[in-house]
Amino acid sequence: MTFEIQVPLGVTTGTATSADNELSKSGRFAIWASIISVLFLSQIAYNINAFPASTDLICYAAVTAYLLISGFASIGFLSLSLFIVALVFACFGTATATSSTSWTSLMLLFVLYAPFAIRLKGDPQAVHEYILAAYVSAATVIAGIAVVQIVLVNATKSSLLTNIYFSLPEVIRGAGRYTFVREGGGIIKANGFFLRESADLSLVVALALVIEFGSRARLRTMGVLAAGLLCSLSGTGLLAITAGLLLPRSLVRIPLFVVYLVALILALYLLYSLNIPGLDLWFDRLSEFQTPNTSAYARFVAPMEMVGHSFDNGPLATWFGNGAGSYLRDIQLYRVTYEVNDPTWAKLTYEYGLLGFVLIAAILLHRLHSSRLRVEICNLLVFSWISVGVVLKPSFALLVWLLTLVGNTAQQPIERARSR
Repeated sequence: MTFEIQVPLGVTTGTATSADNELSKSGRFAIWASIISVLFLSQIAYNINAFPASTDLICYAAVTAYLLISGFASIGFLSLSLFIVALVFACFGTATATSSTSWTSLMLLFVLYAPFAIRLKGDPQAVHEYILAAYVSAATVIAGIAVVQIVLVNATKSSLLTNIYFSLPEVIRGAGRYTFVREGGGIIKANGFFLRESADLSLVVALALVIEFGSRARLRTMGVLAAGLLCSLSGTGLLAITAGLLLPRSLVRIPLFVVYLVALILALYLLYSLNIPGLDLWFDRLSEFQTPNTSAYARFVAPMEMVGHSFDNGPLATWFGNGAGSYLRDIQLYRVTYEVNDPTWAKLTYEYGLLGFVLIAAILLHRLHSSRLRVEICNLLVFSWISVGVVLKPSFALLVWLLTLVGNTAQQPIERARSR
């Protein structure tokens, strides 16, 4: 006996015993449009004054609207409640702030995280698998481009091969300050041509590596991804993979995490002591944690100093923040002598206070850990959100939203029926 079940994005099942699910053309288009906008089109934007309406942001809004209008999506009560409370506190903190604030910045934050309350309904197992496979495929292409790019760029020194930004007409270039070229050991780092920086390439392929390792584990695909990771010459992806694999999957695994961490430290110390040629390029960067205006200092040390300034402004600023958009403005007032990576967890804490940080973090954590994603992937994304300046990046928000579209309990009723 055959039957069909209407499920999200046009997925249909043929028979009760068949595991073959197919996505409709509109479903595949929505998924691929989202992934391509993140990995290949994120630097294309229509600049409205200082605000860049980027391709990925437009795609994010369009796919969300499509799911809501089509009836394929449902709204989670807990996520929506957290979102509303966070919005109220953020508006209060911005309205009462003494710092120079920006309501546009507040609007962007909540536009990016409002869709986190939306999730597919039905039995979308095929959608989840298709999304992961599509992302790995696209990231593998980026990694392959990076391998070719690092050879051509260092051979020709051509800026046109360094980043797509230099080939775009000025009217559609994404606004913002980005470091397109960083030299390490005399080698110009790869960024996959379509991504902004080498750190972005490192994070993109690191995420794909963890996804592929936990699913099909194809050696050829993992080899290309690993090569792209090395060509980035960035420690961002390596740190993210380490966090994803070593951070505890549950409270009972914390002792095992401590053992893994100690073993990792000992292994790194051994490698450092052996003075292996080529590894100095990576180990020398450890000194950046103590050196202002370096990547590690800007990402991990400077944000803590900025949060310290916020706490000095009194209890109201501590709990409700200094107002949306005040972070970068106040940096000028403090006349700091170091670079601050923005936006990270420190921006949330500084602008929206401890309450705002806890609520936005709770929205992210609930979204991740209520999805079908493996815990290792969730750990990687949480670490990236904390340590890399992606809090207000539409590309990161869209990617997390897309990978977590499917809830971890959506398939259980049908699975139980099939097992009978």
